[in-house]
Amino acid sequence: MKMIKVLDAKATTLVSDALNQRILKELVMAPHSVSDLSRKLNVPVLKIWRRIQHLTEAKLIEVAGSRKIGNLEQKLYRATATQFVPQQLFQVKPSAYSKIQGEMLKIFSSFDDIPKEGDPTDLVLYAQMLSFAEVFEKPGVQESIVEIKEHLANFRQRGIKN
Repeated sequence: MKMIKVLDAKATTLVSDALNQRILKELVMAPHSVSDLSRKLNVPVLKIWRRIQHLTEAKLIEVAGSRKIGNLEQKLYRATATQFVPQQLFQVKPSAYSKIQGEMLKIFSSFDDIPKEGDPTDLVLYAQMLSFAEVFEKPGVQESIVEIKEHLANFRQRGIKN
């Protein structure tokens, strides 16, 4: 499992669906079978199976293993990343905020695979905190924060809530 995955247009559409988000959230935390997900999410097995097929084709999830139940072999699926970022995010007009976010994303994405025995939530939190700390230590970032605050103050003066 990777820390972050940049999505193409098709994968972005899949991730924007509420049920797919619930499935991905479960599969980030631990591998599950289709029937496990069906029970946990209270959604029919066939509906989950179809979603799993689409998410697998888009490389958002993968087979993590299998288990034998009687004469049957049940596939276990897991997410391919802990976070999914639309490619369009990288096509925005540069601003102080997007520059800071871009720097944090570079550090965050430098973390490679999450060990199978590791807790994805703990590692993601660690990586995010580390990237935050490293970026905010860089020269010039404080000036960018002042610029962002001024920009938000202008919105407030015009009566737009932030």
